[in-house]
Amino acid sequence: MMSISKLATVTLLAAAVASCSTVSRLNPFSGGDSKEDEAADKAGRIAMVSSDQVLTPDPELVSTAVILPDSVPVGSWAQAGRTSNKSAGHVRAGTDFEVAWKWDAAAGSETNRALSVPPVAADGRIFVLDASQRLFAVDANTGKTLWRKELQSGNDRDQRAFGGGLAVAGDRLIVASGFGFVAALDASSGSEIWKRDTEAPMTGSPAIYEGRVFIVSNNNEFSALSLDDGSLLWTDQAIAESARVLSSPSPAAVDDVIVTPYSSGEVIAYLPANGRRLWTDSLTRSNRFTPISAINDIASRPVLNQGMVYASSQSGVLAGIDGRSGTRVWALPFGTTQAPVVAGEFLFAVGVDGQLICVEALSGRVVWVQQLQAFEKEEKKKNRISYAGPLLASNRLVTVSSDGRLSAFSPQTGELLEEKNLIRTGRFGADAGFFIEPIAYDGRIILLADNGTLFSIR
Repeated sequence: MMSISKLATVTLLAAAVASCSTVSRLNPFSGGDSKEDEAADKAGRIAMVSSDQVLTPDPELVSTAVILPDSVPVGSWAQAGRTSNKSAGHVRAGTDFEVAWKWDAAAGSETNRALSVPPVAADGRIFVLDASQRLFAVDANTGKTLWRKELQSGNDRDQRAFGGGLAVAGDRLIVASGFGFVAALDASSGSEIWKRDTEAPMTGSPAIYEGRVFIVSNNNEFSALSLDDGSLLWTDQAIAESARVLSSPSPAAVDDVIVTPYSSGEVIAYLPANGRRLWTDSLTRSNRFTPISAINDIASRPVLNQGMVYASSQSGVLAGIDGRSGTRVWALPFGTTQAPVVAGEFLFAVGVDGQLICVEALSGRVVWVQQLQAFEKEEKKKNRISYAGPLLASNRLVTVSSDGRLSAFSPQTGELLEEKNLIRTGRFGADAGFFIEPIAYDGRIILLADNGTLFSIR
């Protein structure tokens, strides 16, 4: 297995061709100039740091007390972001901060494949889509494999696929595949209920809302499918964009609006029933410094909370938008590939430059900033560290990192509370640590490492 450079953020530079049923014919791993860039490119991981993204706390908020709503138990993490509005909130999980079990049957990232899909969990099962497009159901209590299924393309020329996503709706597991299809499987057995081929690979996680499956393809086509039989209800086409971040973004829905992120940097709100556009925003920046900072992709999912839409791009915009009118209420120069978490009056996020921040959700004013360790070797500025999360669990902001750490920070101050090294990285260790955000289920924090190991943290 090839070593994966531990860099700031996970990216996939793949040309999106709408007529293709796969990305296997494309070459997303072009060579870099330096040895570090070359290694990163081979693994599909490229550093993305904008040099101007430095936030400071608002002096008027120095004495602000960060008060959170009570934590809630999680009986289901059925889709990316837990619920259709993607507002996971304050959950109860991982209070002991100890490993309950780990499972290592999944294929991790290698030269020509990448692990990018966050797991989902419901009804005692954790579902994992690995880097080889193999699907697993894992017993949430024991960590034992319940069933597995190998996803296959209808095109014999398709040898591999990238991306995709998972969601659970009742007794159905919805699978969006990088091979270019969406399918509903029986969650208890993996048997196929329906399958619908798409014109392009699926690169994000499906959103389930009001009997519909919402999904975005690699060519930025947004589709609404019937959850019942997979029939196409409506589609819309955003601006095509060939460069994207290797992640699993997802639309967010609440009431009579669904908000969708695109690799073009667009955020578009629709009526879920018929696809009529309500408003559009663009989270792009004009002052670009590097080719990487010119990637406009919204690699995370929007969060809908109390009438607001919170969305972010890796190029350097974190914005609060009025969900009804589309009016931008506030914006910060903060690039991230991770979805923020909103709880009560506060929003928490971790950026591509390793800043962990707390802001007032309605005003966007910065309460505190914590600079996390940026490099494995700080004195030499080598091996940049990227962070995934945060998950707000049991009054702690939980992150994982590319150097194999699980960390807990205070939501009130940002100070480090506890930390564990779960994956050995480096020359004599594993290839990489964590690039996928933590989730919570049944009192546990669930982590999926880049080598395919699944951790349950009690």
